[in-house]
Amino acid sequence: MIRRTTLHALLVAAFLLALAPLPALAAPPAQGECPGNLLRNAGFEEGFSTRGAGEVEVANGWEPWWVNGSPAETDQGFLRRPEYKPENANIFGRRRVHSGTFSQKWFTTYATHTGGIFQRVSVPSGSVATFSAWVQVWSSQDPNPDAVVEPGNYRVSIGIDPTGGTNGAAGTVVWSDEVMQYNTWIKLQVQAKAQADTITVFLRGRNEYRVKFNDSYWDDTCLTIVRPTPKATNTPKATNTPAATNTPTNTPTPTATATPVVGRISLLAYQDANANGQRDEGEALVPGVEFTLQTAEGAKVDAYTTDGKSEPKVYDQLAPGNYVITGKFPAAYAPTGPTGWGISLGPGASFDLAFGAMYAPTPTPTRTPIATRTPTPTPVPQKAVASVGQGLYEISGLLTLALAVGLGVGLYLRRRKPS
Repeated sequence: MIRRTTLHALLVAAFLLALAPLPALAAPPAQGECPGNLLRNAGFEEGFSTRGAGEVEVANGWEPWWVNGSPAETDQGFLRRPEYKPENANIFGRRRVHSGTFSQKWFTTYATHTGGIFQRVSVPSGSVATFSAWVQVWSSQDPNPDAVVEPGNYRVSIGIDPTGGTNGAAGTVVWSDEVMQYNTWIKLQVQAKAQADTITVFLRGRNEYRVKFNDSYWDDTCLTIVRPTPKATNTPKATNTPAATNTPTNTPTPTATATPVVGRISLLAYQDANANGQRDEGEALVPGVEFTLQTAEGAKVDAYTTDGKSEPKVYDQLAPGNYVITGKFPAAYAPTGPTGWGISLGPGASFDLAFGAMYAPTPTPTRTPIATRTPTPTPVPQKAVASVGQGLYEISGLLTLALAVGLGVGLYLRRRKPS
């Protein structure tokens, strides 16, 4: 009977769970926009394949490269070939994927490496190419992914070989500044002028120390070009012979003052109502968000608190260099994307950063007054008393009966005793 009752309860619970509505799942953020992107599989969403070894699984359209150490170096754990793997947000979560479902990962364990991936692209010679990529690095001795303990000085950069070469160690590669930031998404950017009909773009990660975890995750690459302006052919015109004029006195030519080339960063915070990681039409600005802008070395450049009306906040006179921007939302908001960015700002570069969060206030509990308990007198259990009395009465009757029987038997025996 107990087993049958338990089975019935489980069936009822399963039926109720089947009727319960499932929570809505937020769609992964869309791949970063890059109009005119010339790269194939730029966001690593078009599949991966192995390249000569199972440990080298690279995004289609890209090729791996690394610097090989000498046998003595690799035996000691220096300059080994990294392992290449796809990072799948459906399996490992969104922490290491900037947008979409996949990012490209490479790493070594207790070893150093210098390497990455590259792709060759056909462009008109003389074009000005701009290449950018997002990257996140985790380097630590601690397996906790939130911790960075004794990191391996892992540096990342991106490059363009304007001659179209495929050697990442060649001197012809124009590299961005190296950046060393952990557990935050960083956007790198570099420019170069094509010297041939093909250029090559490189992603590069390298660590200095042989710590346990030396991982870099790459996503949302972008390559655009500005085509060279064709030279106009001048047609010579007939000229009249000018009349003789007096030679004017020479006027000194003023020396031109070089205009410094600066960079630009704009910041805003918005209410990400649908939690898709990007600002959609109608999503309002958020006031009270505390932004901090500092150099990669930790020097504070500025602090700004949003008012939800006048954003974006624009910094348009920033010297080229590496910057870190962090945003702190009020307690009623839950961020739907990174709250910190690392930027490698080149001359003339411009970055527009939008920080999103859902409005999720903590409900204030309603205090219910506690009722005062009025003491109730405890009644005397009359039934129990009556039961006890009744029991004693019944016992006394039995005792009387037994006594009478005993006396009768005794008198009978005395009468039969011989005289």
